[in-house]
Amino acid sequence: MRKKIFFFSFGLFAFLLLVGFEFFQSQKDDIFFKIDKSIEIFGKIYKEVLLNYVDEVDPEKFMRAGIKGMLNQLDPYTVFIDEKHREEVDALTTGKYGGIGVSISKIDTQVVVVKVLKDYPADKAGLKVGDVIIQIDSISVDDKPLEEVRTYMVGKAGTPIKLKVLREGFENPLVFEMTRAEIEVKNIAYYNFIDDGIAYIKLERFSRNAGEELRQAIKNLQAKSEIKGLILDLRDNPGGLLDAAVDIVEKFVPEGSLIVSTRGRKPDAVRNYYSTEKPLLPDVPLCVIVNNSSASASEIVAGAIQDLDRGVILGTRTFGKGLVQTISYLSYNTFLKMTTAKYYTPSGRCIQEVDYFHKPDGVFIVKPDSEKKVFKTKNGRIVYAQGGIMPDTIIPEITRSNFTETLVKRGLFFKFANRFLAEHKTLPENFEINNQILEQFKKFVEKNNFTFKDSFEINLEKAIEYAKKQRYQNGYISEVELTLNKIKSNKIDYFQIYRDEIARELMRQILARYKYENELIEWELSNDVQVKTAISILKDGKTYSSILKSK
Repeated sequence: MRKKIFFFSFGLFAFLLLVGFEFFQSQKDDIFFKIDKSIEIFGKIYKEVLLNYVDEVDPEKFMRAGIKGMLNQLDPYTVFIDEKHREEVDALTTGKYGGIGVSISKIDTQVVVVKVLKDYPADKAGLKVGDVIIQIDSISVDDKPLEEVRTYMVGKAGTPIKLKVLREGFENPLVFEMTRAEIEVKNIAYYNFIDDGIAYIKLERFSRNAGEELRQAIKNLQAKSEIKGLILDLRDNPGGLLDAAVDIVEKFVPEGSLIVSTRGRKPDAVRNYYSTEKPLLPDVPLCVIVNNSSASASEIVAGAIQDLDRGVILGTRTFGKGLVQTISYLSYNTFLKMTTAKYYTPSGRCIQEVDYFHKPDGVFIVKPDSEKKVFKTKNGRIVYAQGGIMPDTIIPEITRSNFTETLVKRGLFFKFANRFLAEHKTLPENFEINNQILEQFKKFVEKNNFTFKDSFEINLEKAIEYAKKQRYQNGYISEVELTLNKIKSNKIDYFQIYRDEIARELMRQILARYKYENELIEWELSNDVQVKTAISILKDGKTYSSILKSK
């Protein structure tokens, strides 16, 4: 009897195993059939259009458009990287690229130099912040998108490049001939002691060498003096490599600590990352400053430091990018950067802000996948998965008025600083923005036909327009028009109202013409409210400890 039961059970198990295998195999075969079918249809449409469409179609551009359209259905971080942007991949994965050592931007329609790195080809050749690039080799850049212009700047180290630029104070264009060099991407923009025993490190990105740079910076600081407290500034840091973020956290947390976890569709996307080295600063009070532009790897660092109660997070809520991308080589020097997992902080939080993967009718659902549940740090403090890392101490950044922001967007501070450089070859010692310079800037703005309407004036105009469309009674419209006319006739002196913030921006732009980045950062720190608050917390042991204790 037992034998019969055994054979029956074994047979049933084998049958279920066979059925399960066949079901799995049929699902797998079905997926491959759909892939083959879709590729065949896509290929036929592609060929049909190229061969028979009424106008001639560029095969490469047409295919790239198809790839872009396909990937647009996914999240914005899954992108195709063509051969023109190979240097960007190299910069991230190796920390190096071929170039001349400048950063460029667009102001109005002009391509301008906004940063020159010390001791690289552009700096040695004499290129300056404010120079307007009009030609690279034989290519005019006037009508080119900024991304395209960047591709002309980079190239293999050792190759020649010629720039033609316009500079304030020079009647004719200047020509600079240089040889591209291997540019090392610096992750740390600045580090130094900024108060008695309080060290400051500004980390701008997470490329391959970020952890090693941090190690060296800490050792250099320790060689100068004892570190009694450390500020790690991650503001405006968009992130980078996950491994680099883990490497940064390892310098502060106990060996064996869980730093971050990743979970994806495939089993190999589920990984736990632990600290594998002894920390350089195991007990030194730590304050991490973040803002809304701190994303991805920055949030891995901030989330781990917060969940492990290793330091105080200060500033404003972070961006909320909890997605992990993997870069895959395709062919012909092209790559696919694809989202393969989500990451989770040590307490289990996913801080992804927008759900790109469940979008009914294309509308994003603003809800992290951990459903705003309550989580607890190592000390039992309550934290939330609410899209981004919420600081322990919220200190808003100083914001500029709409008036000053409009002047910035119009490039008027930038252009005035160019003129100032043309008129002053050197910067006077103990230079300050005085009333004379402010008056010169005001006249410069007026000569550029700058006009400004604040939101109150704009809203009044909209109210009148709306009232007329809705045929409101004339009494109402005339009352609002009377108020609007009073505002227009009694012009507000915005230069006087926002004198201090205008002076700060003028100072920053003028200093950028004479100083390197590290010197500019030093000046900015002297007026930084968030940094000053961080210093006071680190110097007050009771306040620091109370923030990290369970409430």
